[in-house]
Amino acid sequence: MPSTQFWHWKLMMTEQIKDALSNIAIETFEQLAFMFGFSQEAENPVPSDSPVFARISFSGYFCGTLVMKVSSIILEELAANMLGVDEEEKTTMDQQHDALKETLNIICGNLLPVVAGKHEIFNINLPEIVPAENMSEGSGGPQPVCCVNLAFDVGQCKIVLFVDGKVPDSIVNHQKGFE
Repeated sequence: MPSTQFWHWKLMMTEQIKDALSNIAIETFEQLAFMFGFSQEAENPVPSDSPVFARISFSGYFCGTLVMKVSSIILEELAANMLGVDEEEKTTMDQQHDALKETLNIICGNLLPVVAGKHEIFNINLPEIVPAENMSEGSGGPQPVCCVNLAFDVGQCKIVLFVDGKVPDSIVNHQKGFE
């Protein structure tokens, strides 16, 4: 395949993965926590009101990490809605972190079969909260495949899919995935 065709396919694939990630994330927030968000094309930075990072890594047909950065105000609503807590009650930081990790776990678990095909097997590690100082961008690690920015009534969320190495050619060439 000539180089220009390869990059055209790769760009199309990246857009398909981005669209799938966006749709899955929006649907997960809606169904899990009754939070209604929408995708933003232009990146509006997640406010620096102590953003919280969570990540989950996976291995299998290909390996990578899904990272989520949310404004801290989202955590309160996410945990309260998932736990059915009344407005006047407060959730603990542990409950908020657990809600974020579970949300990321569900997004990852739903994204991988869409991208790689429902017959591929992945091992998904436990999600973890990561201190902001450990999340420096451009650290020479895996390159992002796609990035999704979501806006909610009460905050924003950024989700980035990193792949170790490259996404297999069979996905890029539409032989697998998006079935």
